[in-house]
Amino acid sequence: MYSSQMDCCRGEASRDRRLLEKDDGFTSRMTDQYCSRDVSPLLILSWIYAAIIILWFLLHGWFGDTLWWLALLNAFVPFFFLPLVILVPICFVYRDWRYWRSVLVPLVIFVFLYGELFLPNVPVRNADSITVMTFNIWGGSQSTETAHVIVENGLPDIIALQELTPQMVNVFLEEIGDLYPYRLLSPEGTYRGMGVLSRFPLTEIDTRHLAHPWWQVQAMRIETPAGPFTLYNVHPDATNVLVYIEEERDIPAEVRSSMALRQQTIEMLVADFSQRDGPIVVVGDFNSTDQSDVYALMRQHLTDAHRASGWGLGHTFPAYGGSFRGIPIFPLQMRLDMVFLSKDFQAARTWVSQAYGESDHRPLLTEFVWR
Repeated sequence: MYSSQMDCCRGEASRDRRLLEKDDGFTSRMTDQYCSRDVSPLLILSWIYAAIIILWFLLHGWFGDTLWWLALLNAFVPFFFLPLVILVPICFVYRDWRYWRSVLVPLVIFVFLYGELFLPNVPVRNADSITVMTFNIWGGSQSTETAHVIVENGLPDIIALQELTPQMVNVFLEEIGDLYPYRLLSPEGTYRGMGVLSRFPLTEIDTRHLAHPWWQVQAMRIETPAGPFTLYNVHPDATNVLVYIEEERDIPAEVRSSMALRQQTIEMLVADFSQRDGPIVVVGDFNSTDQSDVYALMRQHLTDAHRASGWGLGHTFPAYGGSFRGIPIFPLQMRLDMVFLSKDFQAARTWVSQAYGESDHRPLLTEFVWR
């Protein structure tokens, strides 16, 4: 009996060893399978990319445009997400959760910043709609080709022009002057000139308190069949790094100065239209993108027509490609030209013109209706 008990114990011990060996074999295979999935250079790069995007997002949220180099980076934010065009398909090909984890945060940030721009818009129809165009015609424009851009865009009701020169005033009046009987023209031989052509009666509002030796702001009350509103035409100082390089200026100092002047201009503008009664429309070349502090300030008070009724990134500058010291400059890198509306209006449609004449900007048009 004792021998039988010993044989039983030996059998159980042998069975336990076999089960343990089997379990160890399974664990070993799983470990080998997991370890065989090497961390590829592509995966490492995707994690580095994700870390850079997260770092930028945190710096942008904390510092905005207060750091000169960060302000320059903020002007090109959409291009930060170009690697996703490659990384997202790779996730589907490899079907490895580690790749998905590396692109998830950049993808969420992109959707947070730009996702609404790629949603379909609900059409708005109203017989009393108004179409406004903002067009930086370029101070060097001289031919009728630039004036014909307005015709090609269906002769909008109101046209706000920046960098308007006396020569181009004559061109516009000769080509389309009879179609726009109401005008507020303030041309100059520099980039400071501005003007508005309108189908509706307008009355100038004094804005000398908003003027600067390098730019001006136009304001007017426009009477439409649906009611009056105040229109602002703006063109604050630009940050032109290529000019700074060409003229060997102090780039950090120039960037800080231009950013500060632009912020000051928009703060004064906001203070001015905030104390006015009635609907407000602000248009122009803001020389700022939708990731700038200037834009954020405008969005606190008015609706960005492109985000409300446009589609895509809506880039307007530069209108065409070129090069600088052998370095290619690609077209349509940023959205500088904008239309902002008060809550009295609803943007029905916003689009970028394909025609631009001699200008280095593409015109932006918005059709809006009264609420």
